[in-house]
Amino acid sequence: MSLSSVAAASAAATSSPIMAAHNNLNRKWVLKRRPVGVFDPELDVELVVEDNANDDDDEALKETQIVVEPQLLSIDAFLRTICDESAYHGSLPLGSTFPALGYGKVVRAGVQSGHTVGTTVAGMLGASDRCVVEGKQVMRSIRLPFLRKSDSLGLVGLTSGLTAYCGVFYVPSKRPRKGETVVVTGAAGAVGSIAVQLCKSTGARVVSVAGGPRKGAYLRDTLGCDAVIDYKDTANRSLAEQIADTCPDGIDFIYDNVGGVTLDALLFKINPNARVVVCGAISQYSGNLHNGSKEEGVCGAHGPSNYLKLAERGAEMRGFNVMQHIMKLPFMLAGMMYLWARGKVVMTEHIEEGLEQFPHALQKLFTGGTIGKTLVRVRPDE
Repeated sequence: MSLSSVAAASAAATSSPIMAAHNNLNRKWVLKRRPVGVFDPELDVELVVEDNANDDDDEALKETQIVVEPQLLSIDAFLRTICDESAYHGSLPLGSTFPALGYGKVVRAGVQSGHTVGTTVAGMLGASDRCVVEGKQVMRSIRLPFLRKSDSLGLVGLTSGLTAYCGVFYVPSKRPRKGETVVVTGAAGAVGSIAVQLCKSTGARVVSVAGGPRKGAYLRDTLGCDAVIDYKDTANRSLAEQIADTCPDGIDFIYDNVGGVTLDALLFKINPNARVVVCGAISQYSGNLHNGSKEEGVCGAHGPSNYLKLAERGAEMRGFNVMQHIMKLPFMLAGMMYLWARGKVVMTEHIEEGLEQFPHALQKLFTGGTIGKTLVRVRPDE
């Protein structure tokens, strides 16, 4: 399923949880209002409790549908963009259950759903304890040898590790090489942290951009970054000065997850034939993407004023969505497993416990409260 159809899938699905004492009481997180600026878990969402007394009625379940009890949910940046009315990844209708990639156990299955009760499936589920989805919307979860079950959403997850792999090795005309200087923005996140390690595996010199001393220490000491730029610490050195100090020979490759002023400052230092890969723009997701004039088709995002450096340096800038490269999925997965087996990549996880933590986990993704992959455990794995 493409990310642009996330909102539509969520609106079509019904979600209902199971509570220990009363099986008919169902909880789900729904979008209460369009966020104004930074996502607010107290104002923008609501935990709805329903009494679905007929939830176990087989006649109410379509032959192509299944009922899934989510176990682990992935917190991804697109969950913020779909809150907007005209959104980059599609728009979530008000009152609809939040979608979320994850895996869970099938507890009921329609005769033509393609699934059986008791199996574990992965795909676009809902921020609830129980959700009804079309059988073709999910696939049977395959446990890869030696990996944590949660790695299916992180290290080799489609929106995390495999997105990083795709952006480093398949999107640019030339992948990073030994002797080149690479800069990764949003480097302490799920995608960025893997992109850092993949670029290191090529022999390139890697400079990471993140906010705060905790993330800087992680990138330097755990992931082995050659230099770290702290975009939050500009009291003594501006962002441009930090870039100049850490990239004295210019920049050959940029893996950008942030956009905005950070990307703009980096473009000023690109070398001839540099490659810029645009994976995301998380700095622009908090209500800024769609504040422009709809009549004129103007986006409210901060665009790079230094874009002419691309022409001056003969450089390239390519954006991508991993779904555009889905046919390469087996090769991306094999490549990640090979590097993991050699000890070249690891994924740090931040797991919030309980469905009630879902909106708070999403907020932390944008306020810098986590390192690596952010997940919400709805119920223990079986």
